[in-house]
Amino acid sequence: MNIDDLDIYKKFVSKYTSNKKKVLDGLNKLKSILDAESRETTEMLEVYRKYMAGEKLDSDSIEKANKQFADLLKNAGLLGVFALPGGLVAIAFLVKLGNKFGIDILPKSFKD
Repeated sequence: MNIDDLDIYKKFVSKYTSNKKKVLDGLNKLKSILDAESRETTEMLEVYRKYMAGEKLDSDSIEKANKQFADLLKNAGLLGVFALPGGLVAIAFLVKLGNKFGIDILPKSFKD
């Protein structure tokens, strides 16, 4: 192995290591987002169950549940677009277009 091969190998290992950290960081962030969404959805369903059972609820609980439901709809819409060919580019375009018209299409968990 000559010196040029060793340099190429070191660059490759360096790139792999730095990208591995980025990927792991991204996956950890996605995990925390999904954990939060799951917890909030469970709370939302509990509020709706109580509402359907005729229990008295404060307006803050209902408003929070409704916001979580809107987030679920946004997530479902983004997932549908993401599944299409070129979906990632389409999502970026839709976010820009939504911002232009004052429409927020991103769920709150992706803004933190």
